[in-house]
Amino acid sequence: MITIPTQGLDENRSYKLISAAVTPRPIAWTATLSEGGGVNLAPYSSFTFISYSPAKVLISVGPGTDALKDTLANAIARREFSISSVTPDLLQPMVDSSHPFAPDVSEAAALAVALSPGTVIATPFVRDAAVAMECRLDRIVEVGDEHAHRLIIGDVVCFHVAEALWQGDRIDPVAYASLGRIGGPLYVTRGETVTARISRTIT
Repeated sequence: MITIPTQGLDENRSYKLISAAVTPRPIAWTATLSEGGGVNLAPYSSFTFISYSPAKVLISVGPGTDALKDTLANAIARREFSISSVTPDLLQPMVDSSHPFAPDVSEAAALAVALSPGTVIATPFVRDAAVAMECRLDRIVEVGDEHAHRLIIGDVVCFHVAEALWQGDRIDPVAYASLGRIGGPLYVTRGETVTARISRTIT
């Protein structure tokens, strides 16, 4: 076992270690509306759900020392955003949307990503996503790190699920083949699914 204390690590090595250690990470392909009504579309892999009653999700966005990321600025201004999942067929447009477009440029329009209108909120979501969530902003939490990352916490107000994945009361966990990010340009697709249960009673 190689032991690496974090004290004294430079930024590059620290990023490489933590982003490679915490994998695979689901991707939140996040849509927000700009002041002019354009659809900003950007992927974030520091993403998870944090509660289910009510359903809340969390995205870490940064850095934000010089200027706020478009996603963060738009979410604060509009108090809403949507998250679309990424499956292998959407990999390239998702990656291309991470390019630093100008704030007044709609990534969705520039990349010809088809959108569906929101049902509860004004922000649309990716039409071909297997699963999408409409969210209202709950709060912004400052992480307190050197690069001023913020956590966007949102309440899920509507789910959208592809009919092929719907099992009557849940999403088919085997058929839902969302991508995970490993680091840099590396992503992982769904491999073998295994089942494991507690094998004995522990007292």
